[in-house]
Amino acid sequence: MTTKQERGRRLNLKMLLKSKNELKLEIQGEGHTFCNLLQWVLLQDRGVEMAGYDVPHPLVPNAVLYIKTKRETSPEKALERALAKVGEMSNEFLQKLDKAAAPS
Repeated sequence: MTTKQERGRRLNLKMLLKSKNELKLEIQGEGHTFCNLLQWVLLQDRGVEMAGYDVPHPLVPNAVLYIKTKRETSPEKALERALAKVGEMSNEFLQKLDKAAAPS
């Protein structure tokens, strides 16, 4: 049902701010769908103090993601964990979708 190329698409990121406990990235080609999920997963992380995103212009598919972490957690590691979790969730969904779509 889905191709490996569709499943393995890479994100284009532009670093806007980086400090010990803050990270602000522009995610090119993404909007509310992906960023809302990523924000939700980030907020499940106990090391994340705040996570949010903005899509500055509705006609330009670029989102700005902001992460602020607690002292002991780096925002890069929190983002890596969140992306891994989103990947796991996506793979599980695709497996169930492929199984449901398979002829009986």
